[in-house]
Amino acid sequence: PVVVVHLTCRDGYDVILEARRSGQKVYAETCHQYLLMEDSLYDLPGMEGAKYVCAPPLRKKEDCECLWEGLASGQIQTVSTDHCSFTTEQKDLGKDDFTKIPGGMPGVETRGILLYTYGVDQGRISLEQMCRVLSENPARLYGMYPQKGVIAPGSDGDIVVLRPGAEDVITAENQLSNIDYAPFEGTKVTARIEKVFLRGQLAVSEGQVVLEKAGKFIKRGKYQFGTLRPQSRIHLPSRRRRLRSTIKCCTHLPIGML
Repeated sequence: PVVVVHLTCRDGYDVILEARRSGQKVYAETCHQYLLMEDSLYDLPGMEGAKYVCAPPLRKKEDCECLWEGLASGQIQTVSTDHCSFTTEQKDLGKDDFTKIPGGMPGVETRGILLYTYGVDQGRISLEQMCRVLSENPARLYGMYPQKGVIAPGSDGDIVVLRPGAEDVITAENQLSNIDYAPFEGTKVTARIEKVFLRGQLAVSEGQVVLEKAGKFIKRGKYQFGTLRPQSRIHLPSRRRRLRSTIKCCTHLPIGML
């Protein structure tokens, strides 16, 4: 099988669907910046646009909508991020030469709450779909399932506790990442990650890291992903029902994919 990473646009999406129709086994991944950002950011004055230089680059609004549809229908299997933590000083290396701008953006810290806010809370995907694309599907595709990607006896107790309805604003000042800017600066979110457990041990609490240097090497096996079956359009419950159900659902994220 082939995994196409960082899918950004309808043209690429259509090629993937055509390959599947011809009998090829192709999986797709996108990133939250391609779901939520547009290429108009490159028109910002000075070096502001350099903050959003990444590969592939940001696309048009219609491409963002195509990717959301792909997530909702199950045609896109995972949402991830490279988390390239370049500072503005490093981005400024390209002020006289575009080719010297370091490519990439930070994103791992806000991916979960952004996908919940603009995916689940706005009715684009279900809570269960969010858990699959952030957790179960990556674990299956990259040979870590069932050690990762599921809450079950014998699996690692890696659990993210997310509180829905918590209204926050993303700022560089409040982030844990050692970077002097936030790509989603000023963006309102409707969820907060309150606790993270690593193999059953509390690693993050109330926005603070309380367990460090506890990572372990995971020997990957063969991928475990069944036949690709597009999902029918899901009729999502009301926001109130989604909030209640979120309390009952723990997101189990493979380490390194928070």
